[in-house]
Amino acid sequence: MNVKVKAHLWTLPRWFAAPFFGSAVIFGALFADKLTTNSFLALIAGLLVMAGGHSFNSFLDYAWTGLDKGPMGERSVEKDYCTGQSLLANGVLSLKEVLFNALGWYFLGAIFLVYLSLRVGWIVFIIGVSGMLVTFWYSKAKFNWTHELALGVAVGPLPILLGMFASMANPPWAKGLAGSVPFAITLSFAGLAMDEWPDAEANIKKGVKSIAYKVWEYGVSLEWYIMSWLLFMFIYQNLLIMIHVLTPLTGIAFVVMPFWLAGLVFMKKDFKKGAMAMIIITDIYLILLLVGQAFGK
Repeated sequence: MNVKVKAHLWTLPRWFAAPFFGSAVIFGALFADKLTTNSFLALIAGLLVMAGGHSFNSFLDYAWTGLDKGPMGERSVEKDYCTGQSLLANGVLSLKEVLFNALGWYFLGAIFLVYLSLRVGWIVFIIGVSGMLVTFWYSKAKFNWTHELALGVAVGPLPILLGMFASMANPPWAKGLAGSVPFAITLSFAGLAMDEWPDAEANIKKGVKSIAYKVWEYGVSLEWYIMSWLLFMFIYQNLLIMIHVLTPLTGIAFVVMPFWLAGLVFMKKDFKKGAMAMIIITDIYLILLLVGQAFGK
């Protein structure tokens, strides 16, 4: 496949994150107790918004914040699961090409959002556009202590609300917001510290202000920090089961805990392989959570 074609269709949209965002949209539909054709259209819309947001993040981190600009060692590094940071720095794509890529994904997503809004209400469009705008907040959030919150909102509440309102006119949105927390924790509050670990030294010099970066700067154990969030999430998940937000069957997701522990141990030896394992295990956790909610009623 041509390098530029691959960059446009695969690298920039960062489809590796689709299980995170996609499962959240379907979770929202399940909270609405109504999995319909609209739910799957919302899934497509949500994934297109995700793709545009990732593409825009590559554009903004180079052209706006400068975190991806500069020689190797002075910019965000390329990860095995995400190489979008390097496309502009390495001259694979131009700024204009990345911008048009981002706008293209957003345009496709907007088509589905408008169609859904005409069928079920314009709140769906508002939620979708909010998801598009979060990427601009996220880019600047690295400099104002809201880094984790911005990503948490993008991967938790917004896609879940999208799935809920696309599936039902007046869904129990408070239930959805409560149930969105595990999604926000896994990818954002726990995951960002791991994702930003290789970037920390270069980006701290550029003025970032984020707890995820402070874990590296202050010499806090990355493994301890991540596991602390995951343990909190499991406690919170038990609470959601007790108050009937989640079904008891979602407890099957707890089986990933030993694998998370093993991933964190091996991360100490080989960060890249350990990080990749943690992402795969987290995907499995969210899928099991989804299966438990779908079949546990």
